[in-house]
Amino acid sequence: MDELQPWGGFDELFPLPRFFARGFWQPSVDLAESAGEFIVRANLPGMKPKDIELTVDENSLTLQGEIQEEKTAEGERFYRRERRRGSFVRRIPLQAPVRAEAVKATFNDGVLEVRLPKVEPAIPRGRRIEIQ
Repeated sequence: MDELQPWGGFDELFPLPRFFARGFWQPSVDLAESAGEFIVRANLPGMKPKDIELTVDENSLTLQGEIQEEKTAEGERFYRRERRRGSFVRRIPLQAPVRAEAVKATFNDGVLEVRLPKVEPAIPRGRRIEIQ
């Protein structure tokens, strides 16, 4: 007879541990705002700029990339593996439109910094309407 496990089916509804075990992760990100721009900083230790792809549209920034699996020496086996590897995608919504053509990114010591200038608000201009 099968033993009743009241919460046993929930792991099938929320398979997150298995999903993350396949090598999907998200980098830690800070989003700051100044008067004229948004600044995004992401921790990406062990990565190189060529392994990171950035895309921007008017209202969001998307980071994606992959940390490759390291080759292990013959006969070497792990007792613990905690360093992240695999692919990631991180979409960061922005609270105001940005000028995509003016975005700049730098990468130093494992930290990616992206500066996204805001679109300057249009100055409302009135015009005189002639009555016919």
